[in-house]
Amino acid sequence: MKGHKDRKIILVEDDPNNHPLFAEAFSAAGFEVVIFPDADSTDFIGEVLSATPDIISMDLMIARENNDALRDGFEAVELLKSDERTKDIPIMILTTFFEERKVTRAKELGAVDFISLQGHDIKRIPDIFNRYLDNPKKYVPMHPLMRG
Repeated sequence: MKGHKDRKIILVEDDPNNHPLFAEAFSAAGFEVVIFPDADSTDFIGEVLSATPDIISMDLMIARENNDALRDGFEAVELLKSDERTKDIPIMILTTFFEERKVTRAKELGAVDFISLQGHDIKRIPDIFNRYLDNPKKYVPMHPLMRG
C-alpha cells in the first residue's frame, strides 16, 4: 500500500481561483497534485495516463464555450470509465452542485463519491480521498445516494 506521501491526484478544476486552495490542501495531506483546468484535450486519456494518478477529483462544470470539445465533468468521467486503460482509476466528484439527479448520474457513470464543497472545509476534503485510498472496499461514501 502506498503511503500518503506517495499518492498522486489529478484535480480537474476550471476555476483558477480554486487551484491554489486545492493544491495547498492536497499537498498538505501528502498528495502530489496535478491540475487540469479542463478535460477538453483531444488526448485527455493520454494526459491522464502520463500523470499516473491514484485518484481523480472531477469538477462537473468544466466545459469551456470557446472550445469545440465542450466536455463537462460527466462526459470526462464517462470517457475515463469507458477506456480500458483508465476505467479503474477512482474518480470523486468535487463540486458546488448537490442536485439528486447529478449525484445519481455520477454514481451511474462510476464515480466513487460525490462531495459538495458547500458544507465541507477545503482543508478536510483530502482526508476523504485518503480514507478512500487507504481501504476502497471499506470506504463509505460521504453522499448517501452514492452508497450501496
